[in-house]
Amino acid sequence: MASIKDVASRAGVSISTVSNVINGKKYVSAELTQKVLQAIDELNYEVDLIARSLKNNRTMTIGVIITSLNRIFIPQVLNGLQQGAEAYGYHMLIYATNENIELEKKYLQILINSKVDGIIIDTVADVADEPYYQQLARLEKGSKKIPVVSIERDLSRYSICSIYADNVKSAFRATSHLIESGCSKILHISGPQVIEMVLCRTKGYQEALREHGLTVSPMYAAEGDFSPLSGYRVVKQMVNDGVEFDGIFADNDQMAIGAIKALKEYEFKIPEHIKLVGFDNTFVSSIVKPSLSTINVPKYRMGWLAAENLCRMIEEEIGRNDRGNYSVELTTNLMVRESTCGMNMENWDLEGW
Repeated sequence: MASIKDVASRAGVSISTVSNVINGKKYVSAELTQKVLQAIDELNYEVDLIARSLKNNRTMTIGVIITSLNRIFIPQVLNGLQQGAEAYGYHMLIYATNENIELEKKYLQILINSKVDGIIIDTVADVADEPYYQQLARLEKGSKKIPVVSIERDLSRYSICSIYADNVKSAFRATSHLIESGCSKILHISGPQVIEMVLCRTKGYQEALREHGLTVSPMYAAEGDFSPLSGYRVVKQMVNDGVEFDGIFADNDQMAIGAIKALKEYEFKIPEHIKLVGFDNTFVSSIVKPSLSTINVPKYRMGWLAAENLCRMIEEEIGRNDRGNYSVELTTNLMVRESTCGMNMENWDLEGW
């Protein structure tokens, strides 16, 4: 049976470093942690997790609450979360709320009662629900503080560490690309307007219109639910109502792809008649025909940074009052493909799925 000395030798580190990785008492770099974890796996070294948790008052478990497993944006985020958590010796419990705030609150309480060491949450709470956000910032079980990290939404004003995309600037960039490609009547298919992320994307869309001298009209605003079916239904409704448009900005790729299906049914040519831009750069955007121009969000990095920051909070490297300061606004970029330029730019995404 392998010993801790064998693990240290295989990983090329000291016994104390192995001990720190196992017990979580002191910070060990992600690189060295990964070497230790790999050595543990290769040698089948068995750690007494019960004794370990009793010693440091930790379960080495992170709770994760996501919006929906149907959102193809989520798997790469989860991949980053898992690998980031494992690098620090933690494992995850995952719950999906299906965009239901009551389920979110139920799962939050389940995780608290399960004595997780921290929680990563992609909340669907109304932007105006300040008491709920204040509750998230002060979670505890008995005397045990439970740190929280928000993904996709910026809750740093509540002293909640947040990892999110620059939604206003990204939506501005997407809409400006449509305008610069010749569009002047741009339909915005948004997500639910109670979500802050959606409000930010709406703001960016409207700012781009004004910046380019175009009028913001409610006639071109439609709300979906992030599903392909909602994008499909919005376009069909607009066409049936006689609304003329030459561009579409959708708040995610799935709604944009639903829109493409509807446009094809009405025999609109893309991009000759109507141009489209999505959001997220999920794998399907590069392989759908025509391939979809979209905003690329670094999904794996979002997950990794969320896990890394949460683990550092659990290890008390980041103080309770400093958590909002460790928020990260991720930089995005525009991926130009056939749906706006008519040319195959060969921006295929063949990784991560």
